[in-house]
Formats: sequence, C-alpha cells, structure tokens
Amino acid sequence: MHCEDLKKSRKDVTCALCQPKIFIFLAAMLLLFTANCTSVDRFVESSEPYHTETYKSVSDKWSREARIYRGFEIKLIVSATFKSHEFRRAYADEYAKAHKLTSQEKKQFMEDQLSAATLGHEFLMASFVPEKKWDDFDKFKSMWSFYLVNDKDERVAPVEVRRVKRHNAVTPHFYPYITPWKSIYTVRFPYDVPEGDRPFIGDNTKEVKLVITSVLGTTEMHWKLEQ
Repeated sequence: MHCEDLKKSRKDVTCALCQPKIFIFLAAMLLLFTANCTSVDRFVESSEPYHTETYKSVSDKWSREARIYRGFEIKLIVSATFKSHEFRRAYADEYAKAHKLTSQEKKQFMEDQLSAATLGHEFLMASFVPEKKWDDFDKFKSMWSFYLVNDKDERVAPVEVRRVKRHNAVTPHFYPYITPWKSIYTVRFPYDVPEGDRPFIGDNTKEVKLVITSVLGTTEMHWKLEQ
C-alpha cells in the first residue's frame, strides 16, 4: 500500500471512531438544555444572581468599604451595610422571592425587619485582619472601638457587637463582599441619644458615619441620608 493510501486509511478510521463520540456529546448537550426548562429560563432571564430588580442597587447604596494601611501594609479591610428601612424592605423582598414565601409569610417577614429597625441602628460588617489576635471586635476589651457619629457631631457607642459564627451559602448572596477570609459581625447602636429622649438619627439628619479606630489607625464610612 502506498503512503498516501495508508494515510487516507488511517484518517478514515480516526473519523469513524470520532463519530460516535460527537453523537454522544451532541446528545448530552441537547439533554442538558431540555431537561429543566425553568433553570434555563432563569439563566437566560438575567446574569445577575438576584431575584428582584432593585436589591443590588439598594444594597450597593447602603454598603461601604474602608481600609487601614501602615505604609504599604494592610491592617484592616472592612465592609459594612447600614440596615436602613430602605435596605430592610429590599432585603425582605429579595428574601421572600428567593424562598418563595407566601404573601402572608412575606408580610410577616417584612414586619419583623421593620420592627428590628426600631431596636437600634444596625450594621452587618465583614472584616479582614492579617493577624488572628486582631480579630477581636466582639470582645469586651477589644483593641477596636466603634462609634456612630451624626452630622451634629454627636456620637454613640454600640450596645452590641456580635460575631456571626459561621459562614453559610445564604449570607454571601445578600452581602457579596463576604468571603471565607473575612469574619462577620452584627454591630448595633442605640436608637436614641443617651442623654435625651430623642432619636440619634432625626428627620433633619443628613449624614452619619461609622468610625472604627485602634492603635493601628482609624477609618470612617459615610452614609448620606434621604428624608
């Protein structure tokens, strides 16, 4: 047999072997896209992971990030979300849609969120520090101090700093800045000014800032308020 004939013969054999594999691949792809139409529709509908149209924009509006450096060394990376009434409503809508709550369940969940807002000004915080011993935000004698400051330069200390013990698959959906390398805390400040019977954030308050400070440095996160 000539060389050209031998090459042609090998090519024909190779093509013959490939055809069943190509058929199996095409069949598998067809099955994948027809087996579950709802999941395909969800993918085609939007590349965003959220189930409501407004959650991302509202979450971005009420979330901030800040850092502390010493020279070129990072000492703290912190992200925080102010759980305002607007945020809590968007959160409740997204939660209800994602978990397929009934109208009554959604109503109750929304009421619970808005009721929690009257207990204090609450922030969800995720932090990274390069030294494990610095990760003591919830300790009584923590190296870190927190203050919430309004535009009258009044400040309050938190009434609660609580560590969220474990990450799960749900929390990062609502707070995408959460990673396995960050610790999660809930920080709650008093609703009223300690020295008087009036709200710390009143009808005319235009801005608040969350101050985090230690011997390593100080950082601030600012929120503009809409009345």
